[in-house]
Amino acid sequence: MLMKVSKGHQGYLKARKWSLLFRSLLLFIGIIGLVLIGWVTLKTNKNWLSIVACLSAIPMAMSLATLLSVRQFKERPAEEISEIQNIIGKGVLDYDLIIANREGKSYQLSYVYFHETGIFAFIPDEKTDIKKGQDYIRNFLRLDACDGPLTLYTNLNTYKKKLSSLSPSDRETCDEFLLKQEGVLRAIST
Repeated sequence: MLMKVSKGHQGYLKARKWSLLFRSLLLFIGIIGLVLIGWVTLKTNKNWLSIVACLSAIPMAMSLATLLSVRQFKERPAEEISEIQNIIGKGVLDYDLIIANREGKSYQLSYVYFHETGIFAFIPDEKTDIKKGQDYIRNFLRLDACDGPLTLYTNLNTYKKKLSSLSPSDRETCDEFLLKQEGVLRAIST
């Protein structure tokens, strides 16, 4: 039985890639099928089936474009995920949020921890311009009236040390403001 993995949960990136690939292939096969059925039965490509096939190319192209943009990102190793989970405990933690900006730069937030003292995120790409990324993400938080401190880390060991230094929190008893921040980041991610 297939289970749907929600955005922000562990395994979402892999499930999203497979979902996009399956959808693209299904739409492609459907387009070819509609064109062939229209041509074989009506002996012309000027029919309603061809129009439907052409219109189906739009969602197929969107699925392929999204697949091509997320294929470069990789999930973190299971041991590392387990280690981060042990540090966080029952806190508000999201995985593999991919946020694209207008300039075409995408940020893979491998781990995002929402804490009373701020948002702490790990980006595996050490070449990332941290200042630009923080400003871009904070702008969305500001627009939704849930702005707060946001710190991005590109060094995993520094990130782990920061998480270890924070007081423990619990998703069940945390402030609703943290869940609103989590919702904003999930909404703007791919």
